[in-house]
Amino acid sequence: MDDFNNRFNPVWDEFDWESHINEMNRRYEYLRYLIESDHNTNPRWLEHLREFPTKAEAVDAFIEEELLIEESHFPLTDYFEEEEEETEDDLDESEDVDELGDFDDLDDLDELDELDQLDGLNELDELFPDDFEDEENDLHLYSYASMENIVIFTEARDFAADLLLFHDSKPQYFQHPGFIKLISESLMLSSKLAAAYSVGFDLEVLGANIAYCKKALFQANQTLQLLQALKLDPLAESDYDSIHRRLFTIRNNTAIHIQEIRDFFHSQL
Repeated sequence: MDDFNNRFNPVWDEFDWESHINEMNRRYEYLRYLIESDHNTNPRWLEHLREFPTKAEAVDAFIEEELLIEESHFPLTDYFEEEEEETEDDLDESEDVDELGDFDDLDDLDELDELDQLDGLNELDELFPDDFEDEENDLHLYSYASMENIVIFTEARDFAADLLLFHDSKPQYFQHPGFIKLISESLMLSSKLAAAYSVGFDLEVLGANIAYCKKALFQANQTLQLLQALKLDPLAESDYDSIHRRLFTIRNNTAIHIQEIRDFFHSQL
């Protein structure tokens, strides 16, 4: 596989990225081992549970640590900095910039005919939609996607945080190694979705987005299998039904989301 110096020419697809990410995961396995608090005895998230005032903050802390590792898989900073510098240089040398006049007075912006092309993008609500209800009509919404606004990620994050709530309401669950494993798998599910959305929706990295979503789907299936083994022991029937329903929905929505991103990727080639 060519390295990143080829500037993504040709653009890597999900399989190229999947191979690269898997290789990086093998290389950084020792790094992941080092940051674990007590390795197999006490999962890292248990430390976060004690350190942070809310369960959501504990989940976010775990995800942030995972993203730090995943970011090491993407030596793309130089590439994008070069592109940004080239763009800035072009703008500095362009006579078109002079036509826009002095931007020191923001009131003058309303008088510039050249800004008509930005019509419809002045409102933040249009740049950062709350959800993807309009995906079918406008695939370019992915260009403005924010991780905080992705429904699937927030559902997975909230799901993991709600599992941690049992630490206070039903501490006996936390005495069962299977339930501890369930939380760990759920947190990894959230982390893979977070990694997918953090790499973005630009064509050059869209294959990586898909690859991470596929890893999230694998995690969801693994977590479902683990959950089934915990029915009635230690989980109460009502808790099991609620957890299973939410996890099953997240798994299905992730699978649908993968296909939508694939369609978007192929439409951009």
